[in-house]
Amino acid sequence: MGLKRIIAVLGLFLWGVIPAAGLTHRDWADPLQSLARSSSPLKLASSFLVARDTGTVHQFRESLIARGKPETANQIWFLEELFAGNNAGAAQALELLDRASVWTEDQEKYLSRLTEIQRGFEETKSDMFHVRTSSAEAFLSPYVLAALENAQSRVAEFLGSSSTLPVPVEIYTSVDDFVFASGYSIKTLERTGVVSAVVFGRVMAVSPGATVFGYRWIDALVHEHVHASLAPISGALCPNWLQEGTARYLELLWRHSAGFVHPPRDRALLTRAVLSEGGKGLLSFHDLDVSFRHLSSPDQVDLALAQVADVVHFIVNEFGEEKLRALLRSFRESSRSDGFRLTLGISEGELEKNWRDSLADLTENPTELERGALGSVVRFGFETESPLVVGEVERRIRLGDGLRKKGASEAAVLEYKKAVEFAPDNGVALARLAGVYQTMGRTKSAEELLVRATAKNPAYVVPFVLLGELYFEQGRYEETQGVLQQALEINPFDSKIHELLGLIAVDVGNFALARQSLELALRFDPDNDDLRRVLRRMPKGR
Repeated sequence: MGLKRIIAVLGLFLWGVIPAAGLTHRDWADPLQSLARSSSPLKLASSFLVARDTGTVHQFRESLIARGKPETANQIWFLEELFAGNNAGAAQALELLDRASVWTEDQEKYLSRLTEIQRGFEETKSDMFHVRTSSAEAFLSPYVLAALENAQSRVAEFLGSSSTLPVPVEIYTSVDDFVFASGYSIKTLERTGVVSAVVFGRVMAVSPGATVFGYRWIDALVHEHVHASLAPISGALCPNWLQEGTARYLELLWRHSAGFVHPPRDRALLTRAVLSEGGKGLLSFHDLDVSFRHLSSPDQVDLALAQVADVVHFIVNEFGEEKLRALLRSFRESSRSDGFRLTLGISEGELEKNWRDSLADLTENPTELERGALGSVVRFGFETESPLVVGEVERRIRLGDGLRKKGASEAAVLEYKKAVEFAPDNGVALARLAGVYQTMGRTKSAEELLVRATAKNPAYVVPFVLLGELYFEQGRYEETQGVLQQALEINPFDSKIHELLGLIAVDVGNFALARQSLELALRFDPDNDDLRRVLRRMPKGR
């Protein structure tokens, strides 16, 4: 039996951290008594562990031991260790259980395979996060810790609460390993573009190296961290749409001191839905209250996230951050309907109506969707950019590529220009045209195209790398580092990113950092003899 059965047994939904074990606000009045009286104590204990109420679950386990119920007590111990990210402790608990039990058999199969997957993992710790990656991808950990620590201060400030327990963060080298650990199917990943989750209290994500172009993996980890942070505040009883909306809102907000702003494509999706048959293109709160993994396409997932983030933005603007915090806390103490009425003074249905009315000013033509800007760009199993362009755009790019290989740059420019005319914001077309301009010395035109490409295609790494290379060649090191930092947050396996950062470090005399970056670049581009020569010429011991 796999994780899906285990999750069904424990009563947890995937994508987010909402328990399905019948946990209510009444259980929070006296959690220990609720556990003692429950007909499904393992499910309820899992719900409390989702909400990070480890103290109550520990007390319940101690009470079970005192009452002479070691089997259930050890099952609870297994759950405690699993949610803490301690595979070894969970295995110890299983050793004490009835080996003939179907429950034990299911957990053992899952834990055994998970432990096998993680056998080569390395762990990098801070007070708040324990980041685990394969040894080959341990270079990702410093980026993860720096981003999550930075985001955590903003998340804690916004939510008015910060967990005292470290959060396990696990990055899986292969899609298959993530599928097993998270319980998603590969079809769900391909259909929705979902590549991260919170399962058993662990933030999980697919390594960007397991995808063709990378993806906004740092943003995905921040999003899931917000999920994990929300659970103890709401008692794991926050409506799914509000939970996803808060996670998306903070995912976008933590970087921007100026406040929340929709990415251009998200705003275009939202606008198109508003203008579609008088708003019929919008998903209802009821539609958004189920797991987003059931949505039919990446576009529908992006629209759903744009909607729920906009609702959170509306609540903050209309009622203030403190009211939102009060609403999130209210679900521990009162029913869902009472939570909205007591904190916002209106029902959930009235909130939805008021929010929809607020969208009346979205009347501009959502041109980004017709101009070819790329969405999430999560791709599995492709080795070319052809899935990102179709029709006439693809044909013109192929013609341009062929001409460029023959050295006919001017003719290639004409074909790439035609591709850009068909899709003025498409990252592939813009990057191709900019690339040939750069080789022809037309750097100003190239820069203009690449700036537009990065703004309109924030999850497509190629224009970021090309823009970083252009800035580097002009000696604009600070701008180079800024662009390449964004590129690292999309595809840190691109050798050119590390090469440029290493060469900047050489130029400024930071040889330790230069060596680290250039060795990474050489690892991803082992045939680059120029990098070997740079490394050999560097001063030893510095």
